[in-house]
Amino acid sequence: MGTPPQSSVLVLDSQAQNSLALSRTLAKKGVSVTAGGNTRYLPGMLSKFTDASYVHPNERADQAAFVDDLYDHLQRHDYDGVFAVTDLVTTVLARHKARLSETGTPIGVEDWETHLDANDKGRLFEAAEDVDVPTPATWAPDSVDDVDRVAEERTTAVVVKPRRTTTHTGDRGHSSRLSGSNYVGVDEDLVERYRHLVGDSEAFEAHPPLVQEYVDGVETMATVGLAHDGDLLTHFQHEKYRVYPPSGGIGAVRRGTWEPRMRRYTERVVEMLGWTGPLHVEWMKTADGDFYLLEVNGRYWGSLALTINSGVDVPWYHLQQLRGETPEIPPDVGYRTDVRQRKLFYTDLLWLRENFREGRYSALFPFLASFFTTREEFLSLSDPLPLLGVLPRTRNVLGGGSVR
Repeated sequence: MGTPPQSSVLVLDSQAQNSLALSRTLAKKGVSVTAGGNTRYLPGMLSKFTDASYVHPNERADQAAFVDDLYDHLQRHDYDGVFAVTDLVTTVLARHKARLSETGTPIGVEDWETHLDANDKGRLFEAAEDVDVPTPATWAPDSVDDVDRVAEERTTAVVVKPRRTTTHTGDRGHSSRLSGSNYVGVDEDLVERYRHLVGDSEAFEAHPPLVQEYVDGVETMATVGLAHDGDLLTHFQHEKYRVYPPSGGIGAVRRGTWEPRMRRYTERVVEMLGWTGPLHVEWMKTADGDFYLLEVNGRYWGSLALTINSGVDVPWYHLQQLRGETPEIPPDVGYRTDVRQRKLFYTDLLWLRENFREGRYSALFPFLASFFTTREEFLSLSDPLPLLGVLPRTRNVLGGGSVR
């Protein structure tokens, strides 16, 4: 069933690949898409599937200016929903959802407190103690000095984790990155390593990172989907087929998988949170086939294009939800697991570069083969212009810059 011609949405984070995937699938349903971002000529803005662009103040530099400008924009335009995909913008929208909703526009994120319950790992794992899902032992120090207590209690290797991916000081949002390896062996000095990782970060002083038992698993997997009032309406599961760095990291090539136990666990987490909207739940699969909860991201996920191409059109169902409708989700008969989706820009290029540096030149063959065996995130013969928005960053990233 198509959407009425007047239906329109604002899709923020137009620099992101999953934002482009979201815009493409909604446009194919007859929705008019405005692509938003903090500069011009972003990939989503160049897509033939978007009808207009909205350039707003930089949300990293001045959160208040971004929110004020977005509020004014929503006052002047009639949208059926606002979508975001990055952790920072999703967090900002959640913090200011009540004010932005005064414009009469549905904001496609959870309420602030529920958002924190999912995205703050301290709150998440404290709540998960009462839910029947496997979780690693977790300590939440009140301060850096409190790590002495944790060091005395722990008996296994641990990892140090920021409580939230994005933290805020004043009107600025910050990515919570640690300054080195976060793995601490059982015989290593936890206090010394913790102090080194935290450094003089103002954000970490306000929100000290967690210390969590290291789970020696086989691989990380995820269940993603759309929920309503704690009920998982539809889901998709994926695994990493090729990763960067090769020792383990971001998925360069992903594919669908089917793990009923992981789904049951995810349903329990969703019910615990009372979640409404899209979310990503990450698990560590162990050698005995069980799954340990690693984190919940209350937002869209990096493999959104794979989810859609495998038959689970979460953005379309989410829009129906925002419009106050019951999502027209087909009976749960499964989804495709034979689709492979590649992030050529920039993860697979970095994977190839890393293999070449290590002298593994045979990696060129599976890399080239993927042009014929996988679906690409950006590259599309029917929608080629978004590639122009990616190329300016390619040289910087391959030269050692960061990749998202």
